[in-house]
Amino acid sequence: MGENLEISISKNGIRYFVEENHTFPSVSLGVFVKSGSRYETDKLGIAHFIEHMVFKETKKRSSFEISKAIEGLGGEINAYTSSEYSLFYVKLLQKDIEVGFDVLSDILTNPTFNKELLEKEREVILEEIYEFYDDPQDICQTEALRSLWGDSPLSRNPLGTEESVRSITYEDIVSYFENFFVKGNIFISAVGDIDRLKAEELVERYFKDFKEGNKDINTETVSYKFLDINYPKETAQLHLAITLKGEKSFTHESYLHSIFTVALGGNMSSRLFQKLREEHGLVYTIYAYPVRLVDTGGTVIYASTLPKYEKVAKEIIFEELNSVKEKGFTHDEFVNAKNYLLGSMILGLESTSSRMQKNGVSGLMQGYIRSVEAIIKEIEGIEKDEFDSYLKNLLDGTYGTVRVGKIDG
Repeated sequence: MGENLEISISKNGIRYFVEENHTFPSVSLGVFVKSGSRYETDKLGIAHFIEHMVFKETKKRSSFEISKAIEGLGGEINAYTSSEYSLFYVKLLQKDIEVGFDVLSDILTNPTFNKELLEKEREVILEEIYEFYDDPQDICQTEALRSLWGDSPLSRNPLGTEESVRSITYEDIVSYFENFFVKGNIFISAVGDIDRLKAEELVERYFKDFKEGNKDINTETVSYKFLDINYPKETAQLHLAITLKGEKSFTHESYLHSIFTVALGGNMSSRLFQKLREEHGLVYTIYAYPVRLVDTGGTVIYASTLPKYEKVAKEIIFEELNSVKEKGFTHDEFVNAKNYLLGSMILGLESTSSRMQKNGVSGLMQGYIRSVEAIIKEIEGIEKDEFDSYLKNLLDGTYGTVRVGKIDG
């Protein structure tokens, strides 16, 4: 198998990719749209609002009929919106997958954006926002993006704000939808018990009415800010994030960075978990993770602890970061982290849903899809000398902090 897998283009001009897997009679089907919070201007949350509204009513189905069409067959239908794309997907038995093509194409080409339903859904979205900001961990992780990139499109919460969601009009929804939901701005990914010829036939039949067009999306490069942010909230614990540089998606450096975040705080045998939880008993939750976008990336270390332990917890985290910069990780830590990355990646792709999303994001955002075998080979080829050299450049002493909870100083 070659390193890059071939993306198909239907006769009606829609890009798609099919990964056949006939071991189980199911198919995961997703339609990816380059519509996310980083592309919004003044109407923050509009991409997420549209994600909700397409499920409310089409020219031929009510909201109940949309969900019943899939769930009545034992299937799953859902969607989500991120910074860079929205995904609408179904998972069905192979014998029913044509219904999935029908329903997804219906909600994405025939939504009515009924004004009465729009007002009801506005209240639902506001409830979602209130629920989000009731959770200090969610707040901390959102504020970590602002610590990394300041008040830029990269740090926006896809939900939007209460003020912005209240301001979005029917005309705003229709205008955004007509600009972004066009043929050149979507990618279809299918994985499972379906052959390519059948998939091509279904793409051409059900997506023929997708509006012609190619949205020209310009995104500015945003520099790191590394802000120190305090977010007062009545909580028992203090929620802490430390932000560092990271890597953009789909690069060799992103694999080096993933090994770093695993070794630092990616599992129970990681450096920070062992130090803060096992040795000192200062935290229940501690982990590190990468933030990846097509043109930049970051690192977030998250911990929750009682306010009286904050100072010592931060000291230990920074001691370990300095130790890693000066001495690196041990050979065993490096090997274990690399093996964990490889194993979790492979195990994570056991499901057709995971593979559908991997292929779809890659196809939409970079225009090609690398084979799993090629990615595994590249990660396996990383040696400790290269990793140690990478860490010295990554850990340059610049960082930001986020504190959520009872802030005394």
